[in-house]
Amino acid sequence: MLRKFTANDAEPLADDYRDSVRMIGPQAYTQEQLDAWAIYPVDIEEFRSRPSRGLTLVAEVENRIAGFGQLEPDDHVAFLYCAGRYSRKGIGAKICRALEAHALAMGTFPIHTEASRIGRLFFEKHGYSVVEVERVIRFGIEFERFRMVKKAPVSKAPEPATPNGRGST
Repeated sequence: MLRKFTANDAEPLADDYRDSVRMIGPQAYTQEQLDAWAIYPVDIEEFRSRPSRGLTLVAEVENRIAGFGQLEPDDHVAFLYCAGRYSRKGIGAKICRALEAHALAMGTFPIHTEASRIGRLFFEKHGYSVVEVERVIRFGIEFERFRMVKKAPVSKAPEPATPNGRGST
């Protein structure tokens, strides 16, 4: 089930964020990078306010938060994380599709994000392309990340009617 973020979700979302970093991150990051990445969020009250901006969707499985994603502003995927035990079960894809549908409805495509090494693979699978490789410093540690963009889906034009009123076959 997907639903909108509430202020009571902040602590479980922070836990899922850290769990995701610790469980999935070792595939692509050093221990030093993981330790720095998992420090966030340092201030839970600051974190509580961040998902309140834009649209943040929370995925629940059996009354437990399994992941979350955020559009902020309407054309930017600012967060997309799943708890480690829910990784690779389609939850991130479901959140991503819902965020994209919202962006499309708002007329804010193309949509973009900054993805980690692991996130890059996920977003490429969902039609995003790398436009730039960046080096950023988080908590004193350098990380590689990928600025990515997804163009609006192309809608298929209806077939023109033939003189008998039917489309061609």
